[in-house]
Amino acid sequence: MTATGELLLFQVGARVFGAAVDGAVRIGNVRDVPAEALVVETVLGPPFARDRGIVVAEAGGERTLVVDQVLGFRSVEVDEVQPLPAFARACLSSAALTGFVMMDDAPLLLVDLPTLVRERT
Repeated sequence: MTATGELLLFQVGARVFGAAVDGAVRIGNVRDVPAEALVVETVLGPPFARDRGIVVAEAGGERTLVVDQVLGFRSVEVDEVQPLPAFARACLSSAALTGFVMMDDAPLLLVDLPTLVRERT
């Protein structure tokens, strides 16, 4: 039997991303979050709307990644997760993009949420 992992699927702009569920503390509305705790523009691009957020723990507190929408959860087999090709890794300015998984015949980029938030602080 192959081990499985849970991905949190979310959208930023026109793109859909996945992240390990354990990288998120909770999902919520960003209206009551202080501006200094919001992470709006990242390597993922700017969101179209600024209503939803994924709360991520970091040293000294929590930060909220602003996303367009949270699409749900998906179980994946651990052996389905592929690392980024070396060339792609070398071209990217962020260590938060860690790999991909094929989902519905298209590659879904995987994001390390704590790294993404840390890069924006």
